Amino acid sequence: MHSHKPMPRDKRQKRYLHALDENGMVMCNPRDKEAALRSLTEGIATEDWETVTCRKCLALVFIHNKILKEGKKQS
Repeated sequence: MHSHKPMPRDKRQKRYLHALDENGMVMCNPRDKEAALRSLTEGIATEDWETVTCRKCLALVFIHNKILKEGKKQS
């Protein structure tokens, strides 16, 4: 018989804060539904893009905002 031990909790003090897109998915990993759920339950994802610290998410937020600005200028 195998004994199942629980997964150890992540004890890192500083965690990256990821951005959630309009669909509730993590911007730097949009295809992984588990990552979105995990990041929400662990409190490491936010819809407030001003507080994001993940480099990949920040780059994607910047591109997203730039596209939105250009779309508004053309309208």
